[in-house]
Amino acid sequence: MKKLFLVLAIVLVNVQSQAQISFDRETAAPGNLRFTWIHGSLSAKANTDVRIQVHRYNEHTYILRQNPAIHWEAPFMYLLMGNERALLLDTGATEEAEYFPLREVVDQVLTRWSDAQGIEMPELLVLPLGSDQSQLGALGQFNGRPNTVIIPPTEESRDQLFGEGWHEGGQLDLGGRLLEVLPTPGLDTAAMSLYDPWAQLMFTGNAFYPGRLVIRDFKDYRQSLRALVKLADTKPVSMILGGRIEMTSQPGMDYRLRTNFRPNEHSLQLSVRHLETALQAVTLINGTTDIRVLNDLILMHGVGRGARDSGSPVFIPEQFRAPNTR
Repeated sequence: MKKLFLVLAIVLVNVQSQAQISFDRETAAPGNLRFTWIHGSLSAKANTDVRIQVHRYNEHTYILRQNPAIHWEAPFMYLLMGNERALLLDTGATEEAEYFPLREVVDQVLTRWSDAQGIEMPELLVLPLGSDQSQLGALGQFNGRPNTVIIPPTEESRDQLFGEGWHEGGQLDLGGRLLEVLPTPGLDTAAMSLYDPWAQLMFTGNAFYPGRLVIRDFKDYRQSLRALVKLADTKPVSMILGGRIEMTSQPGMDYRLRTNFRPNEHSLQLSVRHLETALQAVTLINGTTDIRVLNDLILMHGVGRGARDSGSPVFIPEQFRAPNTR
């Protein structure tokens, strides 16, 4: 009888330790962004901030930021957890673990999270949302990591993960936390975005963020914005989280390219209203060479990122010069 009670007790402990997290909600899972991101320093060598800032947005969602003193683009990465899988979106701009220990930091976060939840370490999916260097830098750090799947930004690897029809609407199940995926090319042919119904967050990587959005394929980008707006029309979106910040808190003003010091930054999060405004501006550009300076982002077509250095336009076609573009 004692042995029976012991077996039952062990089974009960096992069941409790593997209890499923519920990701069913009628409203958005709450989160916290009431704090300040590290913003680098005038002397990168003298910077004493952490190399990767980790912020717990909510219990199952973490935001990581690369220190601007390590790399001037200071990209953001996102770590989402489900019952069976964790998902890392983007891998920063720096390859060397000595300067940018992304794998070590992700392992620390996942260890603390799994211990707190009383579950085994989940499988880790490493998914860059595009092919920019600021998204692929530390991808190689995860080579050889146990229980890890790396999904490079290729059609073949994405078809294997999402299914071959994912361009028309795909999904990724983290174990109860079901994400929607869609392609969003235009700035980058490999760009994609995700929507998380549980937290009602839209993750757009380098396809849409508060910064200089250099359009390389106009038709593709207009269609991508239309797809994101359509999704937001049918699903509640609490905020849009992109891959970096290039705007200051002053409307229409961006930072100088390659600067390691970014005080008074624009907020990371954008809203559906920003998305709709961007679509309207892209529609007005209509495929012509143009720079549209909006309060929260800058749309550029037919020119490079360097066409706006030091927060002021070097080139704006004469016919588009207006008071709101300074």
